Amino acid sequence: MTESAEVRFVKKAEKIWLYWNTVKSLKWIQIKHQIKKRTAKGAERKLLKSVKQLSAPETVDAGKLKLLIPELDCEDAYLQRFHVNNLLNNQVELLHEVYVIADTWKIPEASHLWNYNLHYLEFLIPLAVEYRRTSEKPYFFKWKELMESWLRQVSRDSLEPYTISLRIPNMLICMELLQEELHATALEKRLLTSLYQQYRYLIYTQELSLLANHYFENLKAIVIASLFFQEREVYEKYFKLFLRQIHEQILSDGFHFELSFMYHRIILEDILRVHKALNSLEYTGDGEKLVSAIKKMASRMMELEKGFDGRIPLFNDAGNNVAKGKRELYKAAAGICRLEDEAALKRRIRKSGYYKLSTKDIELLFDCGEIGPSYMGGHGHCDCLSFELSVQGKMMFVNSGTGQYQGGLRAFFRSTAAHNTLMIDDREQSELWGEHRAARRLTKICGTERENEIEGSFRSYLGDTFRRILKWKDKNRLVIIDDFTAHDQGIHMAKELLHLAPGYEYGRDGGKISIKEKQRLAALIFLPDKSDCLIHKDGVITTYAEEFGKYEKKQVLEIRTPFKNKGQVHIEIEIMTGDFE
Repeated sequence: MTESAEVRFVKKAEKIWLYWNTVKSLKWIQIKHQIKKRTAKGAERKLLKSVKQLSAPETVDAGKLKLLIPELDCEDAYLQRFHVNNLLNNQVELLHEVYVIADTWKIPEASHLWNYNLHYLEFLIPLAVEYRRTSEKPYFFKWKELMESWLRQVSRDSLEPYTISLRIPNMLICMELLQEELHATALEKRLLTSLYQQYRYLIYTQELSLLANHYFENLKAIVIASLFFQEREVYEKYFKLFLRQIHEQILSDGFHFELSFMYHRIILEDILRVHKALNSLEYTGDGEKLVSAIKKMASRMMELEKGFDGRIPLFNDAGNNVAKGKRELYKAAAGICRLEDEAALKRRIRKSGYYKLSTKDIELLFDCGEIGPSYMGGHGHCDCLSFELSVQGKMMFVNSGTGQYQGGLRAFFRSTAAHNTLMIDDREQSELWGEHRAARRLTKICGTERENEIEGSFRSYLGDTFRRILKWKDKNRLVIIDDFTAHDQGIHMAKELLHLAPGYEYGRDGGKISIKEKQRLAALIFLPDKSDCLIHKDGVITTYAEEFGKYEKKQVLEIRTPFKNKGQVHIEIEIMTGDFE
């Protein structure tokens, strides 16, 4: 049955409205470069052809600039992500997908994100580290074979500005580790030529259509490469832009403005890497200009992630197997500056919207912030008023994670129902669509904290209003008070979602809901008489992805309360901490 002309017209009008509400939040420079990107394919090909004629300056000293940070690059947990001995057989594991690399450097059956990550060449660092540790030639020979193979490839993904921006530092780290083996060889010359061409191509293809973390990565790579190739004018121009982006992207409370713990860690590493490069070339004055950001970012990371046992909090786009570890970043930052204490952190207004509510044994992290910067909502989730909670370092309540950037689960991971928050009927907080788009968004966001209590509120893009209060009644009894008002008349259903970490199970215990782990009672949930509940043990809502590409099952409690116009739900959770294992 074909659609009528009227239905097609309505769908087209809805799509135009969606695009308009997405585009109107962009900066003019983004719109300008989006248009340029779509209309300048011929110019891009000419640029690439021109760049391919360039050669690296003869005066470059490949051993002078230092980027290696042992606390980050030589740490076992990080290196083990890549299964170095499997690399000897050309088996590359990224994001829990394993493929054998051929000379094409394009795996059609792999996800686009996997192919994208492949061209970062990050997996070559473990081969170089392992050779440096053991002096066993097979590791160097495999590194050399893969590197030479990559230099011959022509994949489109390798030309993306973002992949170039991540690849340039990774190649330089490898060359630093293998400096003795590469010095004055034909391969070193080819590597220098390739790096110079990538760097010059990146200057003309910066992601001004996206800005945010992508543009930050572009600037970081250009700054590092301009230092490496001793191009002082380029360096001075782009270091100023780099500092300007630090000022814009790092909020006054020290958190990255895309409000993702994963991207916060990545941007912190970027700044640490530039600091290392500057100091290695005795640009100590410019290096000092980065210390304040390093101090704020590392301090806030440690405060907010306390009690999560190294696991990354799953607010907005985040996964455990992308950024460097919290402890390793802290160690690298602490080698540069003394981090801020608790009193100094409390003096900073929480622009990020993240708040902590802690007792001796329990850590609760609460979100009452935007989905991200106004002009970049691509990594945002509908997670306002959501929380994650750990007991003695073990997660109990979790958000669903991210799992993928492309695919059928992408919309779920960004949805309100994927988080420990509340909703009216099936309405979303913000109008998130596509893979990385945001149209109409939540507004009137407000968060406050008092001793042993946090309060947050917002208005959804449709006009529904929500307020949540979290507080400790006793040291292990959490009280949740939710107020909500529908923007329209009629009978509605309020829904509170509570997602358990894998390993826990819900059960009914009279008028209460029990939480058990291997038959041990871990918590009790007390519900109001007017509320009913569902326990989800299967379906999409039970999907959990603590890491990209790795999926587990969890149980979800859905507390349902019918109301007319406005309502309130009072929930209490008693957490058993005495015999927690």
